[in-house]
Amino acid sequence: MAIIKMNRVFRMGATDLPDIDADLTPEQVLEHYALQYPQLRRGKVAELGAEGDSLVFTLSPCEFKANG
Repeated sequence: MAIIKMNRVFRMGATDLPDIDADLTPEQVLEHYALQYPQLRRGKVAELGAEGDSLVFTLSPCEFKANG
């Protein structure tokens, strides 16, 4: 049996962002990218699944709701 290490990819819309550090949690990677993409502040990260040899996570911006 062989162990295959999967690369992580973080998808924001149609853009795939590389993993900055494999030792960070997906939430920490989201915090890092929120500095470059302000729409990701208070956003969410979710595991989408495997695509080929990559594990894909989606980065979603915070959804604002109108009160009233």
